[in-house]
Amino acid sequence: MNTVALKKVSIMHELSRVPEGRLDTVLAYIETIIGDISTPQAQQMSLKGIWKDTGLGEINIEGELHAVRQELQHSILARKL
Repeated sequence: MNTVALKKVSIMHELSRVPEGRLDTVLAYIETIIGDISTPQAQQMSLKGIWKDTGLGEINIEGELHAVRQELQHSILARKL
């Protein structure tokens, strides 16, 4: 484990020892720390065209399903009980 993960595990362990009456104080402190950190806004990305030129758009799903169902039907009918 890296040191950041170990620190987080240690904090979680110590949080389990905090008395119930002090949890609100701990939560307020954590929110204060997080509020001071400026987080960069995530860029919105479009997934339009993500499958372009992959060949997936050329699959005939209805035809494939029909063929698989026919194959399954033939295998079931060919069984001998």
